[in-house]
Amino acid sequence: MTFKRVISSVLAASALTLGAVGTMSVVSTAAQAQSTNAKQIVDQAKNSGLIGETVAGYLAVVDNTADASVIDAMNEINIRRKSLYTRLAREQNVQIEVVAKLTGEKVLRNAKPGQKILGEDGRWKTAG
Repeated sequence: MTFKRVISSVLAASALTLGAVGTMSVVSTAAQAQSTNAKQIVDQAKNSGLIGETVAGYLAVVDNTADASVIDAMNEINIRRKSLYTRLAREQNVQIEVVAKLTGEKVLRNAKPGQKILGEDGRWKTAG
């Protein structure tokens, strides 16, 4: 299966699996993997630069001053994301890492200005 076909399949699976009408981005996949409380905590931490998104499709700690509630919320979301990535990967017969990376790339492109993102070079950058 070509990489282009994998991308198309993953995007189509995202739309079908989440019951979307029309075209759905992979960013929505990540959003579906968040509880309301964890999302609020993580959004605030992302806006404060404590945690950020990675090209691997998961959240990571940027600043070691993040408290336990932030770490717990981040871990909850990462666990939910992995579960969703696993389901989509099985449906499309691709590796979980492929789905996660496609989502991560999309999330990084759509990061809000001022939020931290970790690129493939392993360096934290501020989205602009």
